[in-house]
Amino acid sequence: MKIVIFGASGVIGDGFLRESLHAADVTEVVAVGRSPLDVTDPKLRQVVHDDFTPIAGELAGADACFWGLGVSAVGMSPEDYERITFDYTMAAARTLASINPDLTFVYVSGGGTNPDGRARWARVKGRIENEIIAMFPNGYALRPGFVRPMHGRDSKTRMYRLATPLFPAIAFLVGLLRLTPVLMTSTTQMGQVALQLARHGYPRHVLENRDIVAADQAGRRGR
Repeated sequence: MKIVIFGASGVIGDGFLRESLHAADVTEVVAVGRSPLDVTDPKLRQVVHDDFTPIAGELAGADACFWGLGVSAVGMSPEDYERITFDYTMAAARTLASINPDLTFVYVSGGGTNPDGRARWARVKGRIENEIIAMFPNGYALRPGFVRPMHGRDSKTRMYRLATPLFPAIAFLVGLLRLTPVLMTSTTQMGQVALQLARHGYPRHVLENRDIVAADQAGRRGR
């Protein structure tokens, strides 16, 4: 498979990148970002773009796209948030759909996403989910809760940076309350589930946190 990853420099994108590079059935990974990654691998090809305008030639032959690009709505104008979150995603999706309408597009939104929600971020991401699923028969939205960074990665989002040292305690408490499937996943699980969607699909197009955990466990049993 040829995998295209947007936002590989972020925490979730790093999970997509690591798992894709380690997968035996992935032959090429194209990472599209605004700055080069400090990663080298024979499978990896990097495409640096300041405005994330996709280039069809670079994306040709892709079997799947994993979208991990995202920004926090906190302190950002509605116009800038809409442009980065909605416009960039849709520009890439339309280009990829024109190249391969059967491509698997995995979009990461988040728990609480709702096109009719009160929060602006929830409405914007809900619109994107609907557009992606309508555009691609193999379009999926992942709605994780807390995503635990693996391999020593640190989030660019301040809230996650502050929470990272507390993740072991949070994971213990969540596990004690038996809420792990509902509230927590990891970047490794996110990467593995994205690959499972590209390989086998899933009965539902919107995966809540418990679906992500279940799909990862099912994939592990199948390996």
